[in-house]
Amino acid sequence: MEIIDRKFEILAVNPVNGHFYTEQNSLLLCAKDRAVPAALKAYKAECIRIGTNQEHVQSIELLIGRVEQYQRKIESRIPDTVGGEIHRCLHGVEAT
Repeated sequence: MEIIDRKFEILAVNPVNGHFYTEQNSLLLCAKDRAVPAALKAYKAECIRIGTNQEHVQSIELLIGRVEQYQRKIESRIPDTVGGEIHRCLHGVEAT
């Protein structure tokens, strides 16, 4: 199976249902990246279009608010892919 997120190694757990997620079945967006609020707003719009439940929409709205607050108070950067990340992200292999 191809890795979905080539930039990060991910190990996440949903504390409610116990499901595990890795870079093989998930992706990671950093709260500091200035593009994330817009990405989440587009995700929210698509979720509404495809008929997600209202609780999921509310959860996304709250997430957007937390990300925007984080960017105002803690850190906000233009996202990048640099150094050894370039070869890994574009070609799926470690830099030599």
